[in-house]
Amino acid sequence: MPTPILQQMLGQGGSMQFIDAAVSGANFDFIVVNTAATFTTLTGTGGENLLTAYGLSGKSVSAGIVISGRNGGKITAVTPSVGSVIGYTFL
Repeated sequence: MPTPILQQMLGQGGSMQFIDAAVSGANFDFIVVNTAATFTTLTGTGGENLLTAYGLSGKSVSAGIVISGRNGGKITAVTPSVGSVIGYTFL
């Protein structure tokens, strides 16, 4: 039986969105890097700058890495300047 996170990544009980350009007004529980990505924007609940919080400013993030909001928060905006990610939202 798949684990809950795997079920969520497979889109069971939620939705997913391919992202290779700016997305705002989102409510992602987590994103998964699809192809190596560098971000210009990664914003969490309450406007928190997740690039700063996670030390990702100017860094390339490898494919397969999972990034979530902090402390149970959501990811509300994401802009990959290079690469692509998939955003997941649970229901």
